[in-house]
Amino acid sequence: MIPGLPLRGLGAVLLIIASFAIAAPARAWGPEGHRLVGMVADELLDARSRAALRELAGDESLADIGLWMDAERERMRATHPGSEHWHYDNRPICDAGARAASYCPDGRCASGAYAHYLAILGDRRADRAARLEALRIVVHVMGDVHQPMHVADHDDRGGNDVEVRVGRRSRPKPLHAAWDNDFVKRAVDGAELGDYAHHLVESHRSTRAAIEAGGFAAALTESYDLAQHYAYGRLPGFSCRGGLADVVRLSPEYSDGAADIVAERIARAGIRLAAVLRATL
Repeated sequence: MIPGLPLRGLGAVLLIIASFAIAAPARAWGPEGHRLVGMVADELLDARSRAALRELAGDESLADIGLWMDAERERMRATHPGSEHWHYDNRPICDAGARAASYCPDGRCASGAYAHYLAILGDRRADRAARLEALRIVVHVMGDVHQPMHVADHDDRGGNDVEVRVGRRSRPKPLHAAWDNDFVKRAVDGAELGDYAHHLVESHRSTRAAIEAGGFAAALTESYDLAQHYAYGRLPGFSCRGGLADVVRLSPEYSDGAADIVAERIARAGIRLAAVLRATL
């Protein structure tokens, strides 16, 4: 069954997401999340950009392209030193005014990599192999920065050092992993990924232009605010001054709200990715 972007008691979270639409804000997403971003974007390409994508990437789909940076992570450490930092902007969750140079030194972060490789992708005089690599990085990083735990940090490696339980019988896992995988599965709720991606496209017809207008900068702002006010902010016992319990049990309300946020973030990532590819390829 395709959930109709279920509203499972989000409360204030919906107000946060609505305000983004008006204002236009380690690993991110497991394979399902990255595939969904690519599938949403693929539906929104026009004929010209679709042909340009095929000329550059052959039969490789955006859903597959989005997985490349994770699959090639170890090789990239050797060929692109520092590339492990391209998946996140670790902006301190309790210091919103921190200078970018403190968490993105010399452009070694998601936003730095995105700007660099977007320029290569848009250079039609560049070598095809270089543009294909740039495409793979742009697609992946656009997905990454829509995951709230990839643009915020509390001296815990983006939530990787925070142990949580999702559900009564679950084993402890990093908070970051819960946002990468568990809440994606909760959002999809057993639907076929292609059907769910189509559902996300259809349910955002009226807001698509506003989402596209915000672009990459809005994605960073949105994700950081969601990390502040929900991903970290709604954790039981969270405080900028105090520590958390050894293992934090997430309530069903937290998990349901997170699943709704994840659905919205994946939709926005795909919509923005399609707009970037239409403008760049």
